[in-house]
Amino acid sequence: MKNVDPEETKSIITRLKTVRGHISAVERMMDEEKKCEEIFLQLVAIRSAVHKVSVIVAQRYAKTCMADAIEEGEDLETVLNRAIATLMKLNQ
Repeated sequence: MKNVDPEETKSIITRLKTVRGHISAVERMMDEEKKCEEIFLQLVAIRSAVHKVSVIVAQRYAKTCMADAIEEGEDLETVLNRAIATLMKLNQ
């Protein structure tokens, strides 16, 4: 990807490391036979963190990846259709 903000990349990676930490916590909680409610709350935190990362990456996609494709000569309608299909997967 061209024109990618390194600080934004760093932020995404930090968020993904947080998700990894939450997943490790759930694994420990399962091994320790913690209460279902506690495990569920961690899973909600994971889902929320992944959603936030997805939104940031979707914004990056809209700003950077689409512009790069158009700059490289791809047809605007093709780029937009691919973007719509890709971004719709975010809500599935």
